[in-house]
Amino acid sequence: MRRLLTFVVIGFAAWTPTAHAEVDGHGSVGHRGDVSVGIVVTGPGSGASGGSGDDAARPIVHYVVSWSVDPTPAQTGSLDGLCAVPGGTAQQPIFGFLYHLVGTDPSGAIVDDRFECVAFTSGDTAQRPLPPPVPAVPTFGEAWNRAQLPAPTITLDPATRGITGLDTRISTEGPATVTIAATIRGYTITGTATRDHYEISVDGQPVANAGTGHYTFETKGDHTIAVSAIWRGTAALTGPGLPGGLPAVDLGRAAITSTLTYPVNEIRSVLQP
Repeated sequence: MRRLLTFVVIGFAAWTPTAHAEVDGHGSVGHRGDVSVGIVVTGPGSGASGGSGDDAARPIVHYVVSWSVDPTPAQTGSLDGLCAVPGGTAQQPIFGFLYHLVGTDPSGAIVDDRFECVAFTSGDTAQRPLPPPVPAVPTFGEAWNRAQLPAPTITLDPATRGITGLDTRISTEGPATVTIAATIRGYTITGTATRDHYEISVDGQPVANAGTGHYTFETKGDHTIAVSAIWRGTAALTGPGLPGGLPAVDLGRAAITSTLTYPVNEIRSVLQP
């Protein structure tokens, strides 16, 4: 009896990727739930080079509020560190407590160093008032968000499904630079973000030959493909408390990642009579 050898493809699924997203800290967008996009911001000085972190909420200028006197009531019943709050007169002074504000940039250099006198609540000089609020300097996440980083595209060949044992080509593309220009709470940020490199992973594992984009799936089923664009940025920052401004702030790096589910099928032989 004559037998035919037929190859059968097991399973089929299709997806359509999303091309762009704007995020702040973490976010997601997708088409039919197939594609998600997220961003992780790592500020300068956070861990070892190449490490990951999430400094989206970290301010570009870090403030410390302190005092340099004994905060306990003196024998007179009032706190040390008395100061005169602006607005009072020699005949009717307004007393307050003296606080010290120090702001440092990402390199640790002091960029704001001043004292601020805070009036006592109800004139009670035995009770230290709450410290002054620190300036609302933009965060690293806000700076990267205003850069509107483009989510990396994911192009696959074969486009709709992979085949076990056969080569799948994973590629991506996008702009090499983007402009950062924003005004946030009275602060102005202007600079440039430059794409450093791409990273590709499959099921959470880095692809060793990501430079070529070739990958061979060994098992069938749904696999997770992620492409990350790693960006580095520098910007000038001006605004309240920064009379000279910061001409070149290291914004650290931002990794924006597109992730999708890619079905991989198996080809097997079936003997037919």
